[in-house]
Amino acid sequence: MNRKFGRCFILILSLLFITGCWDNSEVNELAIELAWGIDKTQNKKIMISTQAIIPSKIKGGQYEGTGGVSKGKPFFVVTSEGMNTLDAVRRMQSQLSRRVFRGHRRVIVIGESMARQGIKEVIDTYTRDPNLKLRTDIFIVKGGTAKDFLQISYPLETIPGLAVLGEFNQLGTIREMGLLNFLLSATKEGACPYVPSIAIGMTPATRDEEIQKDQSNADVEGFRIAGPGIFNKELKLVGFLNVDEGWAIRWVTGNLKKLTISAAIPQEDGNTSMDLYKIESKIEPVIQGDKLKILVTLTGQGAIRENNTHLDLTQSKNITLLQNALNKHVEESVLQTITKVQQQFGTDVFGFSDTIRRTNLPYWKSVKHDWESTFREADISVNAKLTVRRIGITGPSLHLKTDETKK
Repeated sequence: MNRKFGRCFILILSLLFITGCWDNSEVNELAIELAWGIDKTQNKKIMISTQAIIPSKIKGGQYEGTGGVSKGKPFFVVTSEGMNTLDAVRRMQSQLSRRVFRGHRRVIVIGESMARQGIKEVIDTYTRDPNLKLRTDIFIVKGGTAKDFLQISYPLETIPGLAVLGEFNQLGTIREMGLLNFLLSATKEGACPYVPSIAIGMTPATRDEEIQKDQSNADVEGFRIAGPGIFNKELKLVGFLNVDEGWAIRWVTGNLKKLTISAAIPQEDGNTSMDLYKIESKIEPVIQGDKLKILVTLTGQGAIRENNTHLDLTQSKNITLLQNALNKHVEESVLQTITKVQQQFGTDVFGFSDTIRRTNLPYWKSVKHDWESTFREADISVNAKLTVRRIGITGPSLHLKTDETKK
């Protein structure tokens, strides 16, 4: 009996030392941030912008006003300047009646001017604060500022800051890993990060349709994913690639999960398209004397989704012909991208240095101090091995007559 009483006494006593959530906040006391922007001001200060939701204008994932008619955007954007990020955050908080909550932040955008001047200093806070999410995507606003982007509306989504994630996912990319991958690349010897970019406006503007500097961004609707921005080891933006070159980088680095490729079949006077999945890459460095050679092998499986040739795809030899054409197209496109990065930027955004360090540490130690020059001069080759698993429900195209089909 005494033993039972003693156990009960210990349990009751332990309750006195158990604390609750002393610093919790109610939802109606928070300003929920979903997107975050960083820009450089003319006085060399940091400008931050936050895109937060207006709860009263969101219902069932849509926003509405009186009588079911929208009376404004379901979000608002607040900006502030400071000598560094946290100084700007402190000043921003004085403009808001609620505490900014960043636990749901999904997107970080950086203006091109800020990126070109370097983001080493502003990125420091993301490596120190345990409350900031590393599973967040990061983008560069090509030709604009983060503030401009956050103020743009998007016709298909309630919160435009989240629409960029949907567009990015359509490219077959791995979502919500951008910031983490950026930080990992920035800390590795030899490797350099790359970041996807956003261009304001849903269609590329022609020379006569370019947005004038004095035109309000309120007149512009939507945005689009542009090619990746390339950074050097100083974390300064040095240039951009196009969208097609972007998928080449993501394939080589293992950050691609799906892709549709199209290739011409010259000998058949036609073309074909293939949906790829199970996409993988392998990097094999080889040292021959003083020369570094790197073999990049790209593999993938998929289905033929369009066949604008006279080939009957129920015949294995015809499938082989298409596979060869697709392989050649991939090899040329990826090698062209690698060569462009070597010659124009000299920044190893492909992670070759990381592979060499893992497989041949003595060689890496001998070249790591002059890796940019070694990377520029490396002899790189690409080998694609694509496999057609499905051809659809028809062999030859239905519009072809029997005598027009090549067996």
